[in-house]
Amino acid sequence: MKALCWTGINKLNVEKVPDPSILNPKDAIVKVGLSSVCGSDLHLLDGYVPTMREGDIIGHEFMGEVVETGPEVKKLKKGDRVVVSSIIGCGGCYHCNHGAWSLCDNSNTHPALLEKTYGYAGAGIFGYSQAFGGYAGSHAEYIRVPYADNGMFKIPEGISDESALFCSDAFPTGYMAADMADIAPGDVVAVWGCGGVGQMAIR
Repeated sequence: MKALCWTGINKLNVEKVPDPSILNPKDAIVKVGLSSVCGSDLHLLDGYVPTMREGDIIGHEFMGEVVETGPEVKKLKKGDRVVVSSIIGCGGCYHCNHGAWSLCDNSNTHPALLEKTYGYAGAGIFGYSQAFGGYAGSHAEYIRVPYADNGMFKIPEGISDESALFCSDAFPTGYMAADMADIAPGDVVAVWGCGGVGQMAIR
């Protein structure tokens, strides 16, 4: 398949790479329908995130169609149109059970690297460097989704691909920020940084 790969600071190339395959029974393979560029992808491109490896596939905001599932995937099936959370959560650890997927104890395959680099441990993120698990990203034709029953959501009929795509990262990030700020109807607030996430927080 073709994928957009990081090949060095300020260097990206479309390259031919192997198709992903099921590695664990809770995995699914998704044919990517739409994958968007996040502002944080620029941190990967310019070397601000120091744990990129040449050939890493970037991208973490996406939706698509399930083409294969592992034997332990029960909620979704081949042919389902899905949106996938950019944060990978196992769904069973303490943090996931308390709604804090970004701190998942099990999804980051390199937690010590993340802690050494940033001073904290956290979850895996698609296409966001070795420190966040080294998972292949969504700027590709296909992607492997670990813990598919937890982070992959069937898109209802009547919702466009473009609308569903916002639910991968930009909308839930902005919504959670607004929710954690205890904003109530009639409150006057200021939002600094009105990119995609800021716009979602405003709405």
